Amino acid sequence: MANNRMRLLFLVLLLVPALPIFADDSDQLSNREISQKYFHPTRASLSGLRERGLEETGLVAVYPKDAVCPQADSFFADPKRGDGTARNPRFNYGMHAGLDIPAPEGTPVLAIADGTVVAKKEETPDGIGGIGIIVQHAPADTGYSVWLYTRYKHLKEMPALEIGARVKQGQKIADTGTSGTSGRHYGGGGHSHLHLDLFVSPDDKYFSGEVVFFPINGQVADPLALFRGEPMDTASVRKLPADRKKVVIPYMTESGKVVNSGKARVIWPYACKTAGNPL
Repeated sequence: MANNRMRLLFLVLLLVPALPIFADDSDQLSNREISQKYFHPTRASLSGLRERGLEETGLVAVYPKDAVCPQADSFFADPKRGDGTARNPRFNYGMHAGLDIPAPEGTPVLAIADGTVVAKKEETPDGIGGIGIIVQHAPADTGYSVWLYTRYKHLKEMPALEIGARVKQGQKIADTGTSGTSGRHYGGGGHSHLHLDLFVSPDDKYFSGEVVFFPINGQVADPLALFRGEPMDTASVRKLPADRKKVVIPYMTESGKVVNSGKARVIWPYACKTAGNPL
């Protein structure tokens, strides 16, 4: 009997590190308090941002050899922009909360998976994201066990999609733009690129305010984790060995073929061009 108990305890201990780590105080805090403590880009504390996932993960994108995809040049928790300059410490203590993927203005932005539009936002005077749209992905949409939220920012114009609209994987949801970048570091011309955010949550509860969006019981996560697979929470990803931090990018060709998706139903937010249809 004692041996059986020891075996059971050993199995439990093996499984615990694989479980995603989510917030445990959300039921005691109001949405405003959660925002101020963990998610607001200019008001959250550094410890609060890190507690809800904003830390470097070490994930590395591996792009396909037989296709050309727009590639990211500024990564999660990166203190530098794609051009190598330091980020403004006023926002998230100078840490990048997503993934930047440069692309010509007007390039179609694709939904990474099936999902539901839950918010659309336009830059406020205090904001840095320009025009954006947020899509909620239920476990049934992706094949993952957690709820995901993807946010697409710096769009050319507000998408026509209505709140509550369903989107399909690979569907064009917006055009790449420069909104939120003009007149600042990049000058009057701005910088045409997509900023992609990822939020991970154990449930479908979220808050959408004028400035912030967040899953009430979830956290921000490295968008590359979306393509690597579970676990996606930052604490778990940081513990992975180096050989498990290489992320093979799943993508859709311009003809609509999905490549490298594996069991999960997710793709890169831009179509990739094959050798027969070069950039």
